Amino acid sequence: AITAAIAGQLAAGRRVITLGGDHSITFPILRAFRMHHDNLTVVHIDAHLDWRDEINGVHEGYSSPIRRASEMDWFGHIVQIGIRANGSAREEEVNDARAYGADIITAYEMHDIGMSAVLDRIPDGGPYYLTIDADGIDPTIMPAVMAQAPGGLDWVQTRQLIHGLTKKGRVLGMDLVEIAPSYDHGHITITHAERLICNFIGACVR
Repeated sequence: AITAAIAGQLAAGRRVITLGGDHSITFPILRAFRMHHDNLTVVHIDAHLDWRDEINGVHEGYSSPIRRASEMDWFGHIVQIGIRANGSAREEEVNDARAYGADIITAYEMHDIGMSAVLDRIPDGGPYYLTIDADGIDPTIMPAVMAQAPGGLDWVQTRQLIHGLTKKGRVLGMDLVEIAPSYDHGHITITHAERLICNFIGACVR
C-alpha cells in the first residue's frame, strides 16, 4: 500500500514527504522509485546503521531499511550520517556496509569535520532521497524517541544539510520516522520536526 501510494505521487511529478511510523516504512517507499529514476543517492541520518539482514526472522523491520535499499539496483551511493548509538550494528553489518561502498560518517567525525565537509562527500547532481530517523538528531532537540543517544546532529547542522543537499541536486523525497509523541517534552520534538519539514519544502521551492 505504501509503495502504491508513493508511486502515484511520483507518477504525477511530485516530491514526497512521508512521516512515520518506524523506519520500516522506508523501503516500501524506496521500491516506488524503481519505475521513475535510477542511480539515486540515499542520504541517511540515524544513530543506528540499519544494515541488519533480519531479526527473529523479520527481514523488513526497522533495523533493515538501508540493507534493503542496497539490494535495489536503482540506488547507488549511500551516505550515512550521525551513526553513534550502542547496539547500532555488529561487526558483520559494518563490514557489509563498507563492502557495498556506504560512506559511514559517525556523529563524532561529523562534529569534527563540519557539515560543509559532509556535503562535499555526497555526490553532486542528485537525484537524492533523504531518510531521517529522529534519533539521528540530538535528543536535546528531539527527545521523543525510543533510544536516545547523545551527540547527534543539532538544528543548525540539520538545516545546513537540508539546504545544502537541495542546492546540490534534486531531492525527490524525504521521510521522518521514529518519533514517539508520548516521550516528548514541551513539544520540543514536534516543533523541530515541523520546522525541518518546512525548511525542506522551502529549500525545494527555492
